[in-house]
Formats: sequence, C-alpha cells, structure tokens
Amino acid sequence: MRLGKGAVVLASVCIEGAGPFPFLVDSGSARSVIDTQLSQRFHLRRVGAPEQAGGIGCSATVVPRHVSSWAVDGLILKPQALVSASLPELDASQPLAGVIGSDVLSRFGSVRIDYRTQTMSLGGPEQASPTGSDVLEGPTSAPTPAQFLKGVRVDAALTVVTQKGAVGVYAPIRFDGSGARLFIVDTGAEISMVSPLLARSLHLVPAHRSVTLSAAFGCPVSLVEVQSGRWALGPASLGPQLIARLPAFGLQTDGLLGSDVLSREGAVVIDYRSARILLESG
Repeated sequence: MRLGKGAVVLASVCIEGAGPFPFLVDSGSARSVIDTQLSQRFHLRRVGAPEQAGGIGCSATVVPRHVSSWAVDGLILKPQALVSASLPELDASQPLAGVIGSDVLSRFGSVRIDYRTQTMSLGGPEQASPTGSDVLEGPTSAPTPAQFLKGVRVDAALTVVTQKGAVGVYAPIRFDGSGARLFIVDTGAEISMVSPLLARSLHLVPAHRSVTLSAAFGCPVSLVEVQSGRWALGPASLGPQLIARLPAFGLQTDGLLGSDVLSREGAVVIDYRSARILLESG
C-alpha cells in the first residue's frame, strides 16, 4: 500500500488459528512485534522482563511474549518471542496488528519485496534463529537465489548485526563523496532519514518544511526535511531528494534508508546470508 512518499507491504498473519491480521513487513525492526491488544486477546505468555525500546522521537516499554502457533499467508513459522507494544494505525483505514522484523526475515536467508505487486518472496526454508552475537560484512561467498538476480540495477554490500536474536541490517550510504555511513535498511519507514549530527557535519541544506509521521509505538513526530544533495548506495547514485532529519533523542543511528527510495526501484532484495542488497530497475 502507498504510505505518504513511500510504500509498504503488509502480510496476513494468523495466530493460534485465528485471523488473518495485518502485519507490516519491516526489515528496519530488529525484532518482530505484536500489538498489545492482540497479545492480550490470545493470552500470550510473558517470557522476560519489560524492556525499553527506542523509536523515532520516543521510547516505550515493551514486553517479550511467546507465540507458539503462527503463520504468514499459510506458511507456518517457528514459535518464538515477540515483543508486545502499542502500535499505531498506518492510516485512518488501516490498523496494524504487528510487525514482521528482520529476526524472522533473516531465517529465510533472503527476502524479495516487490512494491509493484505488493508481494514478498522468501529465499529458502526457515532456519533456526541465531542465538549468539555476530557482525557479518558482505558480500560473503553465500550465493543469492537465482530467481532474485533478474533486472538488478544496484548491488551493494550490507552489514548484518545479530545480537541475542535481534537482527539489524545496514547499508553503506555516501553523501557527495564522503565516507560511507551505515543506514538501517528500513522497508517499514515511509521516508529516508538522517541523524541531526550527520546532517550538520555534511552541511545538508534545510528545506524549511517538515513532515509528520505516526512513528513506532504510536507517538506522532514532526521532522524537518533537508536536501540530500548527491548521495549513493554503495557504488550506485541515488537521485537527490528531500530526507527527514531525525530528532536528537530516541533512535540512535546515522540514518534510515526508507521505502521512498526502495519502492521507486520496483523491488528490493535483502540477502541476510550473503550480506548484500539488490535494487531492481523501476
């Protein structure tokens, strides 16, 4: 579905045989999330102490809860802990029941999200979740599925960070010939964003306009936009555009590569195993 300047893909998820419920496919979420009301409806068992989770412009208390039976579009997923949190509506007509994050997506090795057809394809059978901590810098020698290699315009390395079951995926972004900065690859974000510190150091020009988002955990946030100037994903140039400046509090990162960039390429492949990102021709 279209979401402001970008687009997102929703998956139909069944829990305990009930549903389906709309879950956002969000590579930028290191852990999968279920809305608090839904977790209460199914009496999901708490499996850890409450935690603080940072979002864009705010933080919230989340609670790990175990889901023993769930499936996405008929594909049965392994039981696991989801974090329970209050989630916003994507728009006035679209409630959000949960988020399928990179902790789940990475277990299939790779994923292709096609914004034109609103579909998601998985690279292989589901594997076990990693239990340790690791940093994988691509590209590795693991092959990307052949069906994901058609019409590729951009092929760039990723950094995949695994820590206690959470999985973060980062792409190298360069502004006007500067050194690479690691931006979260965020299929769930409406727009791309840059940290205020990086925006200042790169002298990105304010656009004197702002954008209001219904960000994670249901807290709306207004962000000032800046001109990206010349920027690139790995070796590939990205068209100059407006990007939002992150607030100084909340999520701590150099930036987010959002669906405004990813969706205009037609489809994106995130290969967690080979640590590469592929963008298809729009």
